[in-house]
Amino acid sequence: MKKVLSIILFLVFALFALTLNLKNPDAVTLRYYFDIEREVDLFVVLLVPFVVGMLLGILLMSFSVVRTKMQVGKTKRELAKVEKEVQNLRAAAIAEPVKDEV
Repeated sequence: MKKVLSIILFLVFALFALTLNLKNPDAVTLRYYFDIEREVDLFVVLLVPFVVGMLLGILLMSFSVVRTKMQVGKTKRELAKVEKEVQNLRAAAIAEPVKDEV
């Protein structure tokens, strides 16, 4: 379901980008420092900052995902250690003889 939703969202975005490009075929003059000028399509001027922002967002999110996965691994190791300790305590309790108090 998640993949289907992602595909539909991508197709909607692609359709939006295509219609935006078809409706705005004009060129835009970009003026850089030191009197450098360049003509590019309006669509490129809109698309490049969007893609750069998306890539930066993915990069920043990847740090969070890696940190979370490291925390999950640490917690799993601690859980395994505690479960082993519990098993040892159960085995020790069974091995001890029961003293009858008379």
